[in-house]
Amino acid sequence: MSDYVTTAYGEALIKLMKKKNIEKITVDELCETGGIGRATYFRNFKSKDEILTAYIIMKWREYEKKHKLKEHSLSDIYRVRRYFEFCYSMRKINDLIIAQGRHGAILSAYEAIVTDSDTNNVVDNYESYYMAYGLFGILMKWAKCGYQETPQQLAEIAVDRIFTDSKQA
Repeated sequence: MSDYVTTAYGEALIKLMKKKNIEKITVDELCETGGIGRATYFRNFKSKDEILTAYIIMKWREYEKKHKLKEHSLSDIYRVRRYFEFCYSMRKINDLIIAQGRHGAILSAYEAIVTDSDTNNVVDNYESYYMAYGLFGILMKWAKCGYQETPQQLAEIAVDRIFTDSKQA
């Protein structure tokens, strides 16, 4: 699917979610707001959650490329800090998704992001899943607490306390 389709449906869905619950948003409303037809929706997505996941992944890939994150390992503090900076930049969208009980779409996105399952370079190992779920858990706690810490503080917590401690155990 193209970035154009993902952007159109993603932004349309987020716009509609600001007005009402995702469960009450119809495919017709989504297509009208996004300016793309029903056939394109059904050809590319099985659910509204898939749109959210694809939208987050697309935004991450743009961010990842801009900051050259592939040059750093998953547990490198630079990459972890950038992950939290990305999450912070997406906080309004994340909060909206979480408030509507769709945090599974965020988890699916971060699982794909960390494991590269949306690319041809899949990293299907235990460490990548550990990182995906661990970082997602930290994000959920951070959002619940109102993003009190900075992305740098969270990166230090994750790398120094959690990931380093788990390697020593």
